[in-house]
Amino acid sequence: MVNAKIKDLAPGTVFNAGPIDVRILEHFANGRTLLIADTCIADRHFADQPFKTRPEKPVPNPNDWRFSNLRKELNTDFLEAFDQAEGPIRSAHILTADWDLADHEGGAGYGVIQDKIALLTEAMFRKYSEQDLLALDDWWWLITPNAARSYHARFVRADGGLGSGGAYIGLFGVRPAFYVESGITLSLEPDQVELSDSALLAEFTSKQLVEEVLRRIAEGQEDGDDNEDEIW
Repeated sequence: MVNAKIKDLAPGTVFNAGPIDVRILEHFANGRTLLIADTCIADRHFADQPFKTRPEKPVPNPNDWRFSNLRKELNTDFLEAFDQAEGPIRSAHILTADWDLADHEGGAGYGVIQDKIALLTEAMFRKYSEQDLLALDDWWWLITPNAARSYHARFVRADGGLGSGGAYIGLFGVRPAFYVESGITLSLEPDQVELSDSALLAEFTSKQLVEEVLRRIAEGQEDGDDNEDEIW
């Protein structure tokens, strides 16, 4: 086994966090790392059925994450599962973060909410999908509400396309997302360890890096030389 800190692992690395396998999406300068469930953990409605027995009132906007039963489940039972599993990540390592509830057209939506566990926003999905980090042969919810229909939330199709579905009707997959402390040390199999660019560069002194840059300039090397197609 090899010991490595989360911050030194390349985005796309998958490891077991205790109750589930997670995928690294991004490291941030403030010492946080964004993780997402590598696969869907379950199929769920985004929100409860709109008609409830008294004295409860129906949810006026089923696509509002603030009142989603899925939100409650993820931040109670699912969060507690990290302590029960006794894996490398415990509930205390999962950090409270701001989650944007803007609608899919960029409107204010429902503002911003703080949670430990949530779902990716549509903007986050687009960002990490472009980096080939989110491919999954399944249908799964995003946290983003549809701009025009208060009962529709956004989701990802198995082909990677985006759509909207009835929050209390659609039974789609759930891929929890959350931030953890980047300094957590993991014990991994050697073939699981792929170091990030920053971790690889940390092995060299500033002098060595400058010398390598100057050497490449002297040899006329440019970024992308090895990947360009020969058209003519």
